[in-house]
Amino acid sequence: MAGIDLTGCGRRSFLNIALRGTASVAIGQHISDTRMSDPKRGPGWVPKEEFLATLPGMMRLASLPGLSMAVIEDGKVVWSKCFGVLNANTKAPVQGDTLFEAASMSKPVFAYAVLQLAEDKTIDLDKPLVGYYRPAYLPKHEYIDQITARHVLTHTTGLPDWGDENKPETLKPSFKPGSYFSYSGEAFVFLQFVIEKMTGKGLDELVRGRLFDPAGMSHSTFTWDSDSSQQASYGHDEGLVASQFRRESWPQFEPIAKKLGKPLRNWTQEDWVRASALLNPNQPAPKRVGYVNCAASLLTTAIDYAKFLSFCVAHEPRRSWEISEWMRRTMVAPHSVIQEGEPIWWGLGWTVERAPGNWLFGHEGNNENKFTCYSGADPERGRGVVILTNGGSGFGVYQRVVRAITGYDQYSFIADMDPPRSL
Repeated sequence: MAGIDLTGCGRRSFLNIALRGTASVAIGQHISDTRMSDPKRGPGWVPKEEFLATLPGMMRLASLPGLSMAVIEDGKVVWSKCFGVLNANTKAPVQGDTLFEAASMSKPVFAYAVLQLAEDKTIDLDKPLVGYYRPAYLPKHEYIDQITARHVLTHTTGLPDWGDENKPETLKPSFKPGSYFSYSGEAFVFLQFVIEKMTGKGLDELVRGRLFDPAGMSHSTFTWDSDSSQQASYGHDEGLVASQFRRESWPQFEPIAKKLGKPLRNWTQEDWVRASALLNPNQPAPKRVGYVNCAASLLTTAIDYAKFLSFCVAHEPRRSWEISEWMRRTMVAPHSVIQEGEPIWWGLGWTVERAPGNWLFGHEGNNENKFTCYSGADPERGRGVVILTNGGSGFGVYQRVVRAITGYDQYSFIADMDPPRSL
């Protein structure tokens, strides 16, 4: 049987590709047509060419400039394709190594590093975080004193999605940790502070050493700098190039980094806080900053993120730096129910839902409606998909892609991530 064609696409191979064009990236083995229709496994998730031919039209309808996607089968990245442009003004095409803001898809990556630390006995998932370190911006509250890393990873801390450090009342938990589900980026930043204090390493330095480097994720970083900004896609609002908080903010920190002799990618939150105070001496000194954080600042490619996804599904062989098979299964197992009576839960960093005949896990992301993205996987069949876009309208487009390749409408697309509850 003929295999699926994987056409090469290097960083600057197809310079004339515009929104109506596409480019493929050769990244792995061919998948045979027979394998794709194996009745025991069901159809694979590599999109059919007939569907891909309709994708540029969907993007035009949605005013979505660019999209990059990758697919894994049997725990290996086997296919990727790029569509459109990284900047609607310059028409520079999306390439295989174009970086996208992964938004909230940053959280599972950080969660993986936390689980590595848990298996190293560096952190106890069930020990209150304040027993390790209490960040200065957090108010005194009995529920904060009870929050553990497991609560953070399962979104059961009671903390808001985001609070205001200048308004302590906005950072108080709304329920006893472990009682309910309520999505919280704020909780992840709390855990980031704790991990950085315990290890002495900044977020990017920590994850780079534990995951990015050993996994070959050479195009992934939590930090904007001169290298990442050259490769990064621009965010778009209704098809127009929009402002980007991190792209526009990082250059002011570069002179400080050079003076300190410490690259931005090695900075801790405390470094960012001190530098921010130096830049704005007439304003109250910040206690935390949003330039680099584990909840939303990851820059990555579809291929890199698919590599990460491949370590979260069943696969062989396992590498020495990976979390154990027991921990991998625990990560993608249901822990906290999002809504009672519905087949959707949260694992340790991932949404988990019951699909017809199997379980799925995944995560979505949205940074300021300028970058929207999706990752999802069938852990036991070892397959998954990553879709990164550079526009707020990417949500509707990637929903159609996921439906087309999986044959399933996911509950996560409609679930309320801060559901009503009886306290």
